[in-house]
Amino acid sequence: MRLASHLHMSLFEVKRKTSASEFILWMEYLEWEINAFDKTAYYLAQVAAEVRRSYVKTPKSVKFEDFVMKFRSKNEEPDISVDASVRLQRQKQFFFGLTGLTGSAGKKKRK
Repeated sequence: MRLASHLHMSLFEVKRKTSASEFILWMEYLEWEINAFDKTAYYLAQVAAEVRRSYVKTPKSVKFEDFVMKFRSKNEEPDISVDASVRLQRQKQFFFGLTGLTGSAGKKKRK
């Protein structure tokens, strides 16, 4: 759904026009984009930290990094202990489930 929204296309169009490898690349990009460097967000975090420093007894204890918003919890981060090939296989299965494709890489057919 995020990809369809990002591309301003219907879900049907995205499923029809996107290959498995392209879909995986898009998912990686969209995950990266959530917390990509944004000057405005960092500026606002710095302003918020400075305001907070003016209200606490120990201003040096207030850290700028505490005010930079992250949009994934630790529970949602990928498990780095899982091999990259296993993660890739999971993503492929997810894509095939979305598109209705089944079977191995060489023998794909619609349900």
